[in-house]
Amino acid sequence: MTQVDVIVIGAGAAGLMCAAQAGYRGRRVTVLDMGKKPGRKILISGGGRCNFTNENAATENYLCSNPHFVKSCLSRYTQYDFIELVDRHGLAYHHKTLGQLFCDNSAQDIVNILLTECEWAGVNIALRSEVINVQKTESGYSVTT
Repeated sequence: MTQVDVIVIGAGAAGLMCAAQAGYRGRRVTVLDMGKKPGRKILISGGGRCNFTNENAATENYLCSNPHFVKSCLSRYTQYDFIELVDRHGLAYHHKTLGQLFCDNSAQDIVNILLTECEWAGVNIALRSEVINVQKTESGYSVTT
């Protein structure tokens, strides 16, 4: 049995980003995904070039029963924060007319950035790991793969 502080189920964009952030905060993190490779949906988005953010994203663009939740999230991590991240990694991208940002080369570039961030943060990624059961225990959770 392996003990970690954080388990993220799913190696998609949100899962990898959350895992990296938790790792940077000193947590022992494992990402579980039953697929053969991380970021599968990223790779098909935007015709393979990945529309990775929108410069015009604002709270009114999101549907949520608690609009204050969206305001809180977007005030803590904006699209400009993600643009700064891809700029730090030297990603070549271009702007479309509605504020969309697309990779110049391939969506794999975004996956590579997220995987690099996870690596730098000390995150363990376990692919081909199907989650069978999640159970609350006295000390946290037990996850069976």
